[in-house]
Amino acid sequence: MPTRRPIDASTAQSAPPDLLTVAETAAVLRCGLTFVYESIHRYRATGDADEIPGLKVGRSLRVPRVRLERYIGAPITWPIVDHPIVDHEPDTSDPVNTATPSPRPTARHPRRATRRPATPRLFED
Repeated sequence: MPTRRPIDASTAQSAPPDLLTVAETAAVLRCGLTFVYESIHRYRATGDADEIPGLKVGRSLRVPRVRLERYIGAPITWPIVDHPIVDHEPDTSDPVNTATPSPRPTARHPRRATRRPATPRLFED
């Protein structure tokens, strides 16, 4: 029976896993989770090489590292640098999108105190 060697912690952290989760794939591609899910589903339905190659492992979706590296045309840098996952990054070439938003305008007229008429009585005293 072959013996198992303990995994060196520094090697385990520096080597990418063979199967990446959808969130890890999105982080590598720097795109949103929805895009990754939709692309994997299209790949599974059509086998299109322009989609992210994913496979089902139980009830989860995984992306083989080797296929993802082939898809992007370069090896994956590991570990993934933490960054917020967004569905759309603003276009920095457009000065409108890079400007800081103006504060919300305040009401022009303050609310007036309204006097409501007394509640009508059903019976006279």
